Amino acid sequence: MKLNRRFYDSSINFKNISVGRVVLAVTMGLFSAFIIYSFFYVLRESFRVMSFGFEQLPNILNESERNFYNLFFAGLSIVLGNSITVLYIFSRPNRILSRLNPKGRRILNDQIFLNFNFSYWFTKIGLVFGVFSMCCMDFNFIPYFKPFAYLLLIVLYLESWKNLSSVFKKNRFRLQFTHLIVLLVLTLALSRVNVINYTSIDKMLLKNNPIIDLPQSNFYNDTVGWRDPIIRFKVQLDELNRLAIFTEHKNKIMLNDLERTLKMEKLSLREEQVPYLTVAISANKNLDLKYIKMIESELYVIGQHRIVYDVYNNDIEFSRFDKKGIKKRIPPFVLQYRKFFDKSLLTPSPPPPFIEDYIKFKDTIKIRVGKEIIINGFKASSSTLKSVFKGYINNNTVLEYIYSENTKYQDYITVLSSHFQSVNELREGKQNIFNKYEFRKAYNEEQGKLRDTFPLYIIETLD
Repeated sequence: MKLNRRFYDSSINFKNISVGRVVLAVTMGLFSAFIIYSFFYVLRESFRVMSFGFEQLPNILNESERNFYNLFFAGLSIVLGNSITVLYIFSRPNRILSRLNPKGRRILNDQIFLNFNFSYWFTKIGLVFGVFSMCCMDFNFIPYFKPFAYLLLIVLYLESWKNLSSVFKKNRFRLQFTHLIVLLVLTLALSRVNVINYTSIDKMLLKNNPIIDLPQSNFYNDTVGWRDPIIRFKVQLDELNRLAIFTEHKNKIMLNDLERTLKMEKLSLREEQVPYLTVAISANKNLDLKYIKMIESELYVIGQHRIVYDVYNNDIEFSRFDKKGIKKRIPPFVLQYRKFFDKSLLTPSPPPPFIEDYIKFKDTIKIRVGKEIIINGFKASSSTLKSVFKGYINNNTVLEYIYSENTKYQDYITVLSSHFQSVNELREGKQNIFNKYEFRKAYNEEQGKLRDTFPLYIIETLD
């Protein structure tokens, strides 16, 4: 016994630990877990707010994603808090383990590594992910890491028991299972705590930068040249059911402010760039088409004729940087939508121009755009539109789009994209020169002939 006491004593006596020390250790562990959880929670919300200035769409988390983040941070915090509890119990001189027992030092080393080394590594990785979320990566990529996140928590928990299990030899598995259940309950309880009122942050992010449910389209083109300036607007009805326009600078303007906003934009451009300025519109697919046409009529009056309709990009990897859209010129037919304007805010309209381009056509195909698409009295499905259009596109026929006040934006994009796609495929079928840089003159001449053979003229009528 004397030899064991002076050189090596492997005896373990849990009866020598005081209840007060255990209660204090558990309290410190729980408090530390809450502080760690709060730190990660605040850090996540901070990156979410900071990313607001770097991208078009605000980072709004749905409930399942938010529960996943909370659960992961809570599990991580509880494991680290448990490690702090073990450190406090075994760090100071006590009568549980002898000072010469190497198991005590191994337990302390394990918990210190778990707390400081892992926390240092994880914080660096978290900062990298946070910075990338502001410029190069959306939060919706994170759920792909769910299996690795749960695996990390399991590894951390087992790491905390690596040398601790050698101390609890009697009924070790029963004790470890009970301990695991307690930690799981604490994790679930902590994950329900919202340190910050995230709903107010969501409202702030969405106030002047709403999430737009863009229309689906089977066609899109190069919206602008790489040197051409573009100004983007989001269109939505506000809480008073008025047409609201949101700018890239997160400002909300009304329809009568559009002229002033465009003038300010043109003042910031070089003179030779002003004619190439393009307005890109992002609007919900279920919005009434008349609101889009009201904006077009105002743009036409102030001399802005180049427009792009933003459409849904199903490529998540490039959706932030690669905007897809359908570009077109605003025709004078949109002036008929000025009857929906508030007379006190109405900008004086120019006299309707004489449109001689449409006189040369001998035949007119009437297309009623709505939930049901009627072409010359016959119903057409969206899947057959392209083939139907190809039969009507020639230099003797013009297509007339007929809208009602209830026509939806998605209905319009469905017809327009199929029309554009049909014309594009017909032109490409007769095209011989594809290199527009090396054979620029020949390319432009051939494109002119193709436009005359397969014209893209549309008459728009409000019924």
